[in-house]
Order: sequence, then C-alpha cells, then structure tokens
Amino acid sequence: MSVKLADLMKLPSLKEAKVVSGKSGLSKLVSSISVLEYTEVALLEDDLFDNDEFYGSEIVVSAFVNIRDDVEAQCRTIERLHKVGEVALILYYVGIFVPKIDQKLVDFANELDFTIIVMPENEMSLRYSEVSYEVVEAIVKQEMTDTNFVTESLEQISSVRPPQRNIDTTLKILSDRTHVSLVLTDNSFQVINSITWPRTRHWDFERVIEASKHINEHELVQLTLDERDFYTAKRPIFQDGMQAMHLFMMKEKGALTIDVAMQISEVVQVFMNLWGKNYVEISTTELMKAILNDESVKMRRLGKILNVDVSSIKWMWLVKPEAVRDNELVLKELKSYVSSHFNVSLIDLFEDNIVVLLDNSVAQRDRTHTAQAFAEMMKEIGIALKITVCQGMEQTSDVQNAYSLVNEYKNAANAIYANKSIYSLQEFDFATKCVEIVGRGELAIAEQMKPLKPLEENAELIETLSVFLLEGESNYNQAADILFLHKNTIKYRIQRINELLQYPATKIPESYNLYLAVAIRRLLGETNNNK
Repeated sequence: MSVKLADLMKLPSLKEAKVVSGKSGLSKLVSSISVLEYTEVALLEDDLFDNDEFYGSEIVVSAFVNIRDDVEAQCRTIERLHKVGEVALILYYVGIFVPKIDQKLVDFANELDFTIIVMPENEMSLRYSEVSYEVVEAIVKQEMTDTNFVTESLEQISSVRPPQRNIDTTLKILSDRTHVSLVLTDNSFQVINSITWPRTRHWDFERVIEASKHINEHELVQLTLDERDFYTAKRPIFQDGMQAMHLFMMKEKGALTIDVAMQISEVVQVFMNLWGKNYVEISTTELMKAILNDESVKMRRLGKILNVDVSSIKWMWLVKPEAVRDNELVLKELKSYVSSHFNVSLIDLFEDNIVVLLDNSVAQRDRTHTAQAFAEMMKEIGIALKITVCQGMEQTSDVQNAYSLVNEYKNAANAIYANKSIYSLQEFDFATKCVEIVGRGELAIAEQMKPLKPLEENAELIETLSVFLLEGESNYNQAADILFLHKNTIKYRIQRINELLQYPATKIPESYNLYLAVAIRRLLGETNNNK
C-alpha cells in the first residue's frame, strides 16, 4: 500500500526536514524507499537507469557524495530520477558533503516538478536507517489496514508522465503492490507484456500459459512446474466491448486470492479503457522495444499483428531534445512530420532517446535533408535538438548495433562535433576510433597530434581549422556561418594554414590526418573540462 509523501513528512525522522523544490509533489503516493549513493552520472545512466525499468512511487535517499561539488551532475541525476518515475529525493549531510543546495539545482527540480527534501544541515549524527524504518513501517501499516488497491493504483498510474503511462508500467505497479507475476497475452495466447516478481525471477511463460489457459475466469488453481509451486488465475481483458486479451497472474509465496486477482484485472481493464486508446498503439510501443531489445519472436509476432513490415525498416533517427521537458512535444511533432514523408514508420520514446524507424520511401539523398528540415522546424519554435541519422539498416540487428553504438559514444561525438545538430552513423564510428586512440595513452596521442605542430602557437587558426573540417565539411560558407565570420575571413585563415602546413588542408590523405588530429584535440579538451 502507498502513503502520501505529505503524510510521511509528519514522521518523527522527517519533521525537521525541509522541502526545497517540487512542493506540489507532496500529494504523490510513496510505496517504497531506497538508498542511492552510486551517483557517478555517466555510470549511473549505463548501469542503473538505461534498462527500461520504472521505479515509480519510490523515494530515494542520498548524500550526493560522489558529485558533491558538481552542480551539473546533480541536475543530471535529478533529471534521471524524474525520468524513471521516482517521487522524491531525500538529501542528507548538506553542509558536510554537499556544501550547500545550489539555487540552480532547486530551479531545475522545480522545472521538472520534482521534490527534493533536505535533512537538517550540518548534522553528522543523521542516519539513513531512521527514515527508512519509519517510511517502510508506515507503508506496511497502511497495507494491513486497507486491502483495496484499485483506486490507489489508478491514481498512481494517472500521475505517471505520459510517455511512461503504458500497459508495461501499469503491470509493474500492480506487481510491486501485490507481489504477483503478470502476463498479458492476445487471444491466441501470444505474450504481449510480462513482468515478474521479484524482477530477477525467471518463468517459462509458454509452459505456464499452456498449463493454465483453460482455467475458468472465476477459478484459482495451484500448479507445480519444474518443482515450483504457485497459484495462478486468468482473467479476460476487453477492448471496445470485445475480449482482446488474457491476463495471467502467478504467485509463489502465499495464496493468490480471488479478491486480489479481481482487483488486478479491474485496474488493467480500467487502464485499457482510459489510457489504452487502442490495442495497436500499445503494441506499437512494444514492437519498438522488441526491435531494440533483440526479441525476435515478439518482434515478428507484433509486426504481423500490426501489419508492419519490419524488414522494410532501413533507416533510424535518434532524436535528443536539449531539454527533457520538450520530449513529449517533439514526439508529437515527429509523428505528424514523419507520417507525411514515409510509408512505414515507428516512433517512440525508448530509454533516453526518441527513436524513429523508417522505410526507404524518401529518396536516399534526401534522408539527412529531411532530418535537417525537422530540426530547423523545431528550432523556429524554440526547441534545440540533435538527430543522429543511421542508414543501411538491412536487418534489425543493424538497428540494435547502431543504437548501442550511438548511446555508448554520444558524449565523445558531442565533444568532437560540438557545433553539429545532425550526425551520421559514420561520425560515431569515427568517434569510437578517437576514443580508442586516446585510450592507448600519451605516445599514441602525441603521434596523432603531430600534423597540428606547425599551428600550435596559433589557437585561432586551429579552431578555424577544426570547424572547417569537422562541422563545416571543408565548406567556407558553412564554416563562416558557424563562426559568425565572413566567408573571405575563413578563406584567408585557411590559406594561412596551408602556408604553415606547406600543403593544402583539404588534400587527401593529409586532410584525414588533420581531421583526426583536431578531433582528438576536441576530445581531449572535453575530457580535461570534466576532470
């Protein structure tokens, strides 16, 4: 059972704490509490948050020890906590580890409507266990006195951010509340969604469904599979007055009651009526996940259901708005824009990106131009974003590999191509090479930086050359636009560079060595800035 955050603030351990941001969040429900002291943001994104998990209705306790002096990293951590549905952050030991609460952090949290609670400052005697114990105790007491969770669960689902308000999140919320594993299938008993309790528990759902698909909807049955005893139940889920799906429920420890099974199915049914809109929309999200998670069986099944020819997907855009608050508007605009240019498209928010999968219905030479036109359209309404255009997606494994590459090397690519808004997949391949060279150490770096030695006394010329090669694509007009200079100024500087180098900066293969050198220089500059 969940308790409102405002009620928890009355607990003895939290009475002296201050709410410094997101005060409207005090009305949100809390169902659990956890400690987060692993706050190296880059690692945090890779290891904890970028796993398509939803942590809704949870409070996080932390002291920001690893990022105590890095306000930007603190803001990024808040952004990630907000993204996965955390309710609030309780911050300990301010004045001891974090020197003070920076106003920039408060303003950013308020912008996201995310609640930050600060424990009494300059107080080393505080203990995480005091708050954790009282919060868990309050939740357990509430659960024991109120066994009806339908209204509360629907309230919790309604408060979830729209991109995460889907059937997958709904099943996770219900599983966390009831400690029941849940599987949603179509009428052919093909799995659409599943969630296990606990999350690490593995089920052979095909065997479970086969063993229990003939259960009467009012029955509870005890089964044994692979020496595992559990109770199971099955309920129909309707769409537009017709049965569209089956909901299977499995509970191992303790009996699954008819009342709990009824409430779970009621919540799922209400969700489908209020937010599901239609089965196709839900399945489209699942199809995107299946493609990017390499779930080939699920991908083919959903593609057939939705009449989407997955094999026709040849291009992928990864769209990243500068501000997370713009995700929903960009997603909406993308769907409208892409539908007028492509015959086959799948668009959805996945992890930290807006993913766009496209067919070949637009001429190949126009593909990057189409992405550029969308970026310019968004810029006109005040939304800055970056788009990575991935071509040559001959099979879904190419999509998965490209997605992994872009996510792994996005920071390096952003450092190397600092003034770009549209990236190519080849530029990410190049970024991996630069990272690999830097990783070899000083001797390898020095060898690659040799071409810049004639220019080392003139930072202005090196910066001009960097922009000219990396973002200007050896085009005087493009470089001039980026540097806000006249084209003739760029021409003069490149001519001076040619004289110092004693060969043209655009001459192959010499220009490639220069290209690599200025890229590594940019990458090293970003690395040094982050120290």
